[in-house]
Amino acid sequence: MEGRYKISHIKIISIVCSLLFLSTLFITKDASSQGLVILAKKVSGELTLDPEDAKWKEAEEVEIPVAPQVMAIPRIYDSPIKNIHVRAIHNSKEIAFLVEWEDKTEDIILDVDTFPDAVALEFPSQSANSMPHFGMGDDESTANIWYWKSIWQTPKGQPQPSEVATKAKEYKPHFRTDEKTHIFVDDFLTGVLAGNPVSTPGRSPVENLVARGFSTLTDNETEVSAKLSGYGTWQSNKWQVVFKRALSSKDPFDAAFVEGKVTPVAFAVWDGYSRQRGGRKSVSTWYYVGLETEEKATVYIYPILAFILSVVVLYGLIMWIRVKRTS
Repeated sequence: MEGRYKISHIKIISIVCSLLFLSTLFITKDASSQGLVILAKKVSGELTLDPEDAKWKEAEEVEIPVAPQVMAIPRIYDSPIKNIHVRAIHNSKEIAFLVEWEDKTEDIILDVDTFPDAVALEFPSQSANSMPHFGMGDDESTANIWYWKSIWQTPKGQPQPSEVATKAKEYKPHFRTDEKTHIFVDDFLTGVLAGNPVSTPGRSPVENLVARGFSTLTDNETEVSAKLSGYGTWQSNKWQVVFKRALSSKDPFDAAFVEGKVTPVAFAVWDGYSRQRGGRKSVSTWYYVGLETEEKATVYIYPILAFILSVVVLYGLIMWIRVKRTS
């Protein structure tokens, strides 16, 4: 009787262990399907800004819900953009994100009553002591923001005379050549003459920013900050925007990425056709981007091996008890 009880007890333990192991697999699968973590797939070769690059097919796509920003003025209560889709890849030197969303209109003209499409990624600055607010950081912790805007994408983003002639009296611009950049500059463009980075012609379509709460957005293009690059394309009623940057940075206000670890990330998107700009946008909450490592397989193999070993040990113990009972 006692021997049978021991054998039955051991079998129960074995079954419970099996169920626990299987439940962890289902929990892991469920978390993955919800997209709680964006896995930055490790790839070989250089990372490009081409959204059609074959490397993106190696990365798992994660759907991120976004909702109107209602926390601060100005706010909105509805938006046609309900979700975005994100992929991430890295090559141990750089990391790249592909952000896609449905948009029936390509808004690339900036005028008095028209606004461009845009998207932004937010990360905690590497100097942040705690998790900043996903809106735009807070007083205690700064946020690093990568901002892409369609108006910066190509020269065609600048309003053409035929598009604005009916709204204002035309003038003949007085062009001159900037001595440093050798770019033609219109002397009537005061933003350019004042050195405003947003007004600079020939600028990058992405901007590296830092914020410590709403209305504190500041340019973070410094000598020590990591160079951020990006590019967006619109076709078939969809935007595809790629961001790329080195994993590490010497700037304390920049985000940092480490293989085998996760970094919080949040998203914001603007629909120009809906007159969204500034605080009028759709936002997500915090998600996480994890950088895949070469040791990734062992992270999953070791628990499986441990489980198999425990089953073998239990089976061996059962057989030993049976042999002992019959002897």
